[in-house]
Amino acid sequence: MGRSGNRDGYKIFSINTTVRNPQRNLEFLIHFKKFDGFVFDNKMKINYLIELVKNGVYKFSIIPNHIKEKLENDILLNDKEIDELLYKNPQATGFAGRVMTQLRSLKDQGLLLFTGNSKKPTIKMTRLAYLLANKEAYVTDIYSKIMIGLHANNPTRTKIHNKSRVFLNTIFVIDLLKKEWNKQNKIAKGILKHEFVFILGMKDCNYKKCVQDILLYRSKNGLKNNFGDIKEYLSNNLGLLEVTKNTIKDYTDEVFRKFEMTGLLVSKGNFENIYYDFSEFNVKKIEAILEYYKDYKFETFNNAEEYINFLENVTLPWIDNIEVRKEVIKNKAEKLQLNVKKLDFSDLEILEDSLDRQFYSKSLRKVIDDIELDNIYDELEILIQNSDTKSSMENIPEPLRLEYLLALVFGKKFGSEQLFSNLIYNENGVPISYAPAGKVDLEYKDFLIEATMIKNRSQQLNSETTSIARHMYEKKKQKENELRTILIAPFIHWDVALFFKFCTKEFESKLAPLTIKKFLEIIKSSNDLNEFKINFDSCVNQLTQLNSENYTDFVNN
Repeated sequence: MGRSGNRDGYKIFSINTTVRNPQRNLEFLIHFKKFDGFVFDNKMKINYLIELVKNGVYKFSIIPNHIKEKLENDILLNDKEIDELLYKNPQATGFAGRVMTQLRSLKDQGLLLFTGNSKKPTIKMTRLAYLLANKEAYVTDIYSKIMIGLHANNPTRTKIHNKSRVFLNTIFVIDLLKKEWNKQNKIAKGILKHEFVFILGMKDCNYKKCVQDILLYRSKNGLKNNFGDIKEYLSNNLGLLEVTKNTIKDYTDEVFRKFEMTGLLVSKGNFENIYYDFSEFNVKKIEAILEYYKDYKFETFNNAEEYINFLENVTLPWIDNIEVRKEVIKNKAEKLQLNVKKLDFSDLEILEDSLDRQFYSKSLRKVIDDIELDNIYDELEILIQNSDTKSSMENIPEPLRLEYLLALVFGKKFGSEQLFSNLIYNENGVPISYAPAGKVDLEYKDFLIEATMIKNRSQQLNSETTSIARHMYEKKKQKENELRTILIAPFIHWDVALFFKFCTKEFESKLAPLTIKKFLEIIKSSNDLNEFKINFDSCVNQLTQLNSENYTDFVNN
């Protein structure tokens, strides 16, 4: 959290930057479940770290082959092998310290609760964390609760003295700032990225004063970034602990990434003109927040449990009020240019989910139209480590990126009609979260596609194969035409191939697991979708005719 992180005082609000991509929180929590409620001494911290490495969530640069094979086949490492792994991949802060910074990042977001000894805390997942890890609620709603309830100073973060509610401050500042800017006959575009630090530096909930301070800054600098004036404002006017220009940039980036997970705010513009604004698709939710929380104030809590309970019970007006939800739905339909009178309001959850899916598809198509096919191929090559080029999508975690790239490559190569990506997208067509529970990652015409970056045998077999087989079986009952089902992963184990071989014969359908590399070879060599089907069917034939070990040799090269 920068130089001010461990110092007491008033400072720019930040969220621990160790886990930079909030989408990765799901991965960390899924693998934390078996450690839930344990005392985290050094041994437990290392055990959790090994679990993350085994499942590809945390990466070591050097893994000897004999250890790699055991990790991929879910064989426990002995103490000597663990010591060897840690020795070959040293960390400046030590591995126990590294693990704790990751876990504290989740704590800062209300997803973990630390109790007991500070050096050996008992760590428990919160109810919101379980909802997130089990995909039992919409990610955007979970984050909306966390962020609306977020207090800068709270029993889990006592070193920052600011008595501010950062997300609500952001919503109310942007709303009033746009209104005041419009009064000057100027086009209002939310708050500029470099101005966001005015909100992060707030010592209270006086958003009206913050708006006046931003307007005063604009009267002198217009919409340009003057770091000298910003620094003077933070240090002299607000009296905050001093941080560097790069640290301020890190803070604004990290906080907004978490805010973006609500689906309520979106980043627009480019380069020096990046600004943060309300999502047009969810503007009725914003209006509901502005009304319901118009008298919001900073709350005090006696202990961490009381604060976490507060977060878990935050009111979302569109969930708790049917009439508000109807207005949200009507606005979404209008944004999609649908006839509101023809909507079926008998089940609001199903209706809103359907509208959201249409919105996500529309956002994805914008990217498909703009991106070059070769760029998608390059990004897939980066994922399989066939290229040293830096990814242009490095802010998207690899598992989420793989699903995204598969949606892009099918849409760009063969057209986006009947392309259904079940990721959650923002208005820029960038994925902010994974598919909800119970849904296949990607559907394209008569293809069902599941994607994973998991290399570990048992996780790959248990988490991916059974779910995609179930999806295939359910879809087959609904469709008359033949279905083709693909699991795409970095590496395919022989017993995964064996399972797919069994399903292919049992269901008389075409299923096959492919490595990312083999998939890339097939799609590059296919001029159209029919040719891709023929090439895929050839892999299915190989699966049924070869023994499983030879098939894995074929796809793993």
